[in-house]
Amino acid sequence: MSNYKLIPVDNQEQWIDALKLCGKYDIYHLPEYHLLAQRQKEGTPFLFFFQDAEFFAALPFLLRQVSDIQGIEDSLSFDVSSVYGYPGIVTNIKEIDSIESKRFRDDFQKALLQVLFDKKVIAFFTRQNPLFKTSWLFHGMGDVKKLSNTVAIDLAQSDHEQVKHMTKGHRYDVRKARKSGIYVYEDKYFNKFDDFISIYNETMKRNCALDYYFFPKAYYYELKKLLGDRLKLFLAEKDEVIVSASLFLIADKIIQYHLSGTPDVYLKCSGAKVILDDVRKWGTDNGYKWLHLGGGLGSVEDSLFRFKSGFSKLRFPFEIVKTILDPQTYNQLVDQNNHWIESNGYLKQSDDYFPSYRAPITKKTNLLYQKGNK
Repeated sequence: MSNYKLIPVDNQEQWIDALKLCGKYDIYHLPEYHLLAQRQKEGTPFLFFFQDAEFFAALPFLLRQVSDIQGIEDSLSFDVSSVYGYPGIVTNIKEIDSIESKRFRDDFQKALLQVLFDKKVIAFFTRQNPLFKTSWLFHGMGDVKKLSNTVAIDLAQSDHEQVKHMTKGHRYDVRKARKSGIYVYEDKYFNKFDDFISIYNETMKRNCALDYYFFPKAYYYELKKLLGDRLKLFLAEKDEVIVSASLFLIADKIIQYHLSGTPDVYLKCSGAKVILDDVRKWGTDNGYKWLHLGGGLGSVEDSLFRFKSGFSKLRFPFEIVKTILDPQTYNQLVDQNNHWIESNGYLKQSDDYFPSYRAPITKKTNLLYQKGNK
């Protein structure tokens, strides 16, 4: 006999207990991380928890009011998205071609769809965690799409094996950087947190990153307040000057490479490489299983992805799931939103954004100015 419940984020104890029953989870599944998203006004967090006998599954998500969007303020509908990072489903049941696993999937989907229907959700979107093979639980319910690969280091391997899987170029750069006097340490008291924020923003501007990758200063301090010791700041310095800085998130047996930056003038110092080399050793020594480096900006195999790829040959698929639960209402809202955008002199910056009515917009005059200055 299966059962399910929807756990609000203020019931943290029940939320954590549900994750533990699923056997494994990541930082992006924790209630504290979802509280951060709520305080950034990204939505109202919930954990959908499903049980069938000794099998469990949990899916965190953000419930958002559609009426927040200009042009469709009169809507009574909601949509669902996921937090920044790699959340998705966690479960203790494996994908096996059996009647039991198929029944679990079907019952899980029926229960989830009932919850979403009760919440008047018309569109659903989530990012999946590359380290957990759980996308099969969405098959038949949503469009599961692989966007790219991510990179991870298996910390259960010996140091010799980990180093062997690094490229010769990375190994050389790390040795050279250490000989030049670069050293890495954990800033346990976050004394140089503001320096990190400044360096990270400089790095994102240099890489022409989308607005999605920039955060207000309050975000970082809320992150520290909510996550406590689960947030780590590592710095690479030379002659007492910061040449690179990185934030890592820690939960269960996983270290996530969250945000990182290098000042323009120190790009050739390879400070970020030394940080990752030190953190993989630290993770192995402290019993962690994975150091997940992630992928490129915008899920593109760009220079950032190639940088990460130099540390490991392991690749994991980064997948998203999306589905329209009420096509009629969804299409009406898209048309209504498109009319408002056109009537007010805006253009959508992307035709592939989901849901379409949340696509970033820009003034036509700004677009013409940008084209004229290329």
